Amino acid sequence: MTTSAYLYLGAILFAVGALGTLMRPSVVERLVGVELMLAAAMLTFVASAVGFRELEGQVAALLVIGTAVAQASVGFALVARARGPE
Repeated sequence: MTTSAYLYLGAILFAVGALGTLMRPSVVERLVGVELMLAAAMLTFVASAVGFRELEGQVAALLVIGTAVAQASVGFALVARARGPE
């Protein structure tokens, strides 16, 4: 596949994640949309890095992974807080 195909896929994934974030009523479902947008950004960074034969895009993808992990931990904390002590 060409680099442009990966960039188009990233744009489509980002749009789906943005719609999911805007249309869902639940906080956890909105966080899933944000997670999808982060994955789309990571795909775009890596595809650009491969296309331009540079390393900076892959480093940026690692930073996006760190942000996604932090966001997932906030989501898990929200779910645990909503359930309350058992």
